[in-house]
Amino acid sequence: QIPIPSVPAFQPSTPIPERLEAVQRYIRELQYNHTGTQFFEIKKSRPLTGLMDLAKEMTKEALPIKCLEAVILGIYLTNNMTTLDRFPISFKTHFSGNYFRHIVLGVNFGGRYGALGISRREELMYKAPVFRTLSELIFDFEEAYRRCWHTLKKVKLGHCVSHDPHSVEQIEWKHSILDLDKLSREDFRKDLERHARDMRLKIGKGTGPPSPTKDRKKDVSSPQRGQASPHRRNSRGDRRPSGEKKPADSKAMPDLNGYQIRV
Repeated sequence: QIPIPSVPAFQPSTPIPERLEAVQRYIRELQYNHTGTQFFEIKKSRPLTGLMDLAKEMTKEALPIKCLEAVILGIYLTNNMTTLDRFPISFKTHFSGNYFRHIVLGVNFGGRYGALGISRREELMYKAPVFRTLSELIFDFEEAYRRCWHTLKKVKLGHCVSHDPHSVEQIEWKHSILDLDKLSREDFRKDLERHARDMRLKIGKGTGPPSPTKDRKKDVSSPQRGQASPHRRNSRGDRRPSGEKKPADSKAMPDLNGYQIRV
């Protein structure tokens, strides 16, 4: 009988760094998937709620996972840590004539950066939240790649992921794409810090991806304005012949009802 790893449970008083270590320990216990078969199909375009359902299935099946599955699982297991910011970090590297891709879940707690994930290499997964800046974290990954004889070519950074497991928002996987072949070292560092600043501003303003509610309000208001203008024109004509043009009003109503049906 193969033991199934237990999903970590926390007391409210458990510090966030200890929780992150427990989450990483759980991800590591699932083990890296060396089989060549993808056990869970992950579509990045799925809404967050669908990905969280998939993460719940991962905890039930307890099968080996790869890096993208570890990111989804990391989001799922840290959803109740509302003081923790989570964002995807993707790497593209070059080694021996081939390109390789990897992804981890970047975290920010109390102004310190770290990462959760899984990899064949120990130094390319978990990073405790001790890095003072985002650039320090990325440079640490770059140095780890260098020790594996890989050259870092691109870094893609997403925005912070919602803590609402029922959100229909999509994860923003690549808000910033940094090509190291086109950037000097200093420009690379500046772009990383600019992305970190953008995330702080976005969180400070409490803004996220466009709200479906706002879009609906915008869509509803425009037909009302559109219906109002012919109604006003009709009312001018109606002032003299008191009731003759009422059919014009009734004609407008089916359009409004039809719009309501479409919504």
